Amino acid sequence: MLKVLFVILLAVIAAVFATDNMHHVDLGLVVGRPVHVRLFFLLLTSFLIGCFSAMLMNLYLNAKSDRQGGTARDTEKDDFFE
Repeated sequence: MLKVLFVILLAVIAAVFATDNMHHVDLGLVVGRPVHVRLFFLLLTSFLIGCFSAMLMNLYLNAKSDRQGGTARDTEKDDFFE
């Protein structure tokens, strides 16, 4: 029951955040004219791209450690900052 209430609370917070950030912003791309997008969709897209790239990096490190027979931390050098 506590999990359901927590999920409902998160959904309400997300809905309030979305409605508060629905104004248009200009997104300047490298080439061409700026594009008008809603701020919420820009934030959501940035968040999803970050999550997707983190998942890909995790998959890569797990595959690399499986090939080498150890963990991803075993493949790092200890003197990285020295």
